[in-house]
Amino acid sequence: MDYHIKGSTMQSLQIHLEDGESIYSEAGSLLSMSPTIELNTNFTGGVGGVFKRVISGNTAVLNHFKAVKGDGHVSFTTRMPGHIVSLKMDDYRSIHVQRHSFLCAEETVALDVVGNMGLTGFFGGNGLIYNKLEGSGLAFISVDGEVEELDLNEGETLLVHPGHLAAYESRVSFEVQSMKGFKNMFLGGDGLFLVKLTGSGKVWLHTLSLHGLAEVIKPYVGK
Repeated sequence: MDYHIKGSTMQSLQIHLEDGESIYSEAGSLLSMSPTIELNTNFTGGVGGVFKRVISGNTAVLNHFKAVKGDGHVSFTTRMPGHIVSLKMDDYRSIHVQRHSFLCAEETVALDVVGNMGLTGFFGGNGLIYNKLEGSGLAFISVDGEVEELDLNEGETLLVHPGHLAAYESRVSFEVQSMKGFKNMFLGGDGLFLVKLTGSGKVWLHTLSLHGLAEVIKPYVGK
């Protein structure tokens, strides 16, 4: 399987599949595909998996693409201006990815939903819900805006606005920390909580927040 990431501020991903190879993606991210590619939409993960996906805000189904009549290609696009990041999962134990940031992966990469699904409204519209990627092969995520990739050393700590945390290695310690000070919490405009990340491990941040973008365009909606 070969791939090519195209574009600058609104990137697309083209994956070349040899006959018999397959990948899967979130519903709604397809850009184009060859006639040699077969698409199957499945309720992957059984009833429990579908339930977790729906209540966490992910799509209920996953789309599976397989080259069945020779080689072909499948192309995906991001839903927001941003960048596509490739993850070689063999290099990681597992990676937690912000919901809506997962784009696609090889079938050898398992996708699950983890986190507290009852706290979505308090964390910049993202909550504590993450997709967990685990296994071998390639996975791709969509990072809104620019990508800031950080390597935390053992014991090194970083405080991050939850709306800007795109992904992090599962070996990185994740802790919710309330914003200090009444004025900071309710007048600062950055929410009530921060995420405390402690290394070692890799962290991916995105500079564009969906929640922040929604606040900017809210006065113009309906006008």
